[in-house]
Amino acid sequence: MDDLFLALAALFSIGMMVLMIKYAKFIHNQPKMEEDRRQDANKENSPPGDNS
Repeated sequence: MDDLFLALAALFSIGMMVLMIKYAKFIHNQPKMEEDRRQDANKENSPPGDNS
């Protein structure tokens, strides 16, 4: 029974580390994603003759 709890604790900790790494990458990419979103919005909202 102790081995079962040890295995579950190990799986849980490894899973949490993987999720933390994924979340850190997501947070790190947020400014780039926001900048791309702003540029896309500016392209869509600009008048047809304005190519800036």
